[in-house]
Amino acid sequence: MAHGLCLENLKIMIYITISSVLLILFIQSLHRKIPSISIEEFYVNTLNNTATGNTTATPTTKNTTIYFDLKLYNHNPVGLYYRPMNLTFSYFPNKTTNSSIPLAVYTLRGFHQDHHKEKHFRDTVMTGGMMVQPGGGSVMVMRVDLVGRVKFKSIAQWKRSVVVGIDVEVDEFTGEKLKKNSIKLIPSGAAQVVDWLICLPAPAVTLLILSCSFNLMFL
Repeated sequence: MAHGLCLENLKIMIYITISSVLLILFIQSLHRKIPSISIEEFYVNTLNNTATGNTTATPTTKNTTIYFDLKLYNHNPVGLYYRPMNLTFSYFPNKTTNSSIPLAVYTLRGFHQDHHKEKHFRDTVMTGGMMVQPGGGSVMVMRVDLVGRVKFKSIAQWKRSVVVGIDVEVDEFTGEKLKKNSIKLIPSGAAQVVDWLICLPAPAVTLLILSCSFNLMFL
């Protein structure tokens, strides 16, 4: 009888240990968030009428590059693995339409980022011969979108989709962004729903296993 009691206690201890680990993993999955992504600097060279040569240059001779400084900050308590991501640049030809014209796509190489660390991507991208023509006002609206995926450096290896973007107002005379502070890229409503549906199975399976463990405890 004593042997049976010890065996029963051992089973209960094993179930409690497994359940505790699964519960921790489930709680962790609910607190994983995509990194904070922001534009620190943004400059459209062809709009800069103060630069030497830009006031007299023709559309075929103007510098058509866009300079950007993109910051990615990991505010999670664990590290992140970034898969290669696409950064898309486009612009709105006028303020009366919601359709944008694509200019260029820049690929961010994959990399690892420790927790509470930031990384900057500072580079220029060619607009592929497409000119950003001034719209006749003082402000041009550019669009920046970033699409990719990240994997969290944890036991469960949770993954999250990154689909964020933002409109950037640029001075048509200097080519610089109007907002002096950082401009944070935000997820779209549709992207949040899709990401929630994609990421739901992993926590759901964890919770299911947790429930089964508790049920087995009382068999």
